[in-house]
Amino acid sequence: ECPAVQMEGLDYDRLKQDILDEMRKELTKLKEELIDAIRQELSKSNTA
Repeated sequence: ECPAVQMEGLDYDRLKQDILDEMRKELTKLKEELIDAIRQELSKSNTA
């Protein structure tokens, strides 16, 4: 086992985790924006 390869493996896992966390944050933001947009559209059509 080469120590350098092991380090890369650990960094890869951390990187993967960071990317997943970022994606979750972005998706949550996107979901909230979509829900807001839908609510706005619904309230528009209700008053019409």
